[in-house]
Amino acid sequence: MFKSLFRFIRFIIIGFLWSYLFIVCANFLMFGLWNFNILSARSWQTISAFWQSGGVIKTGKDYVFLSMLFALPLIWIWGWRYFSRLSYADIFLWPVNAYNRRIIRKYGHNSSRIVLKNMKSSQRIIDDIKNELESIKPEKAKEVQNIRRQINDVISSEIKNG
Repeated sequence: MFKSLFRFIRFIIIGFLWSYLFIVCANFLMFGLWNFNILSARSWQTISAFWQSGGVIKTGKDYVFLSMLFALPLIWIWGWRYFSRLSYADIFLWPVNAYNRRIIRKYGHNSSRIVLKNMKSSQRIIDDIKNELESIKPEKAKEVQNIRRQINDVISSEIKNG
């Protein structure tokens, strides 16, 4: 019950905020490009009078204007739906995430990727493996070293005599 009520309240709040932002931006765009105020009844009366008197759409600018008028409600609904699906954390952390993406794009595109993942534990594991391998190695027989020393003595004496 409360969960659905909170979802509905969230949906309405996002709708009000999105509608306000959308109307301001759309009005600014329409007024800047075509001198048409979507909030003014006079602008709508001008279009109605033009259409009632048999006005013809002639230029590309007129087609773009008409398509923009038809697209505005669709964009408004799409935006409301899009922002309703976002979590509050995504909305509030957007500036931080945008800054991080910018820094990564600025400095990270040529650098090699370094993964620092449990460096201390991996070094400890390597040391443990080395210690275990050293304990498993068989001890060298003293005889082998004695034989090597004798061979080395023989070779060095022949070189001196030689």
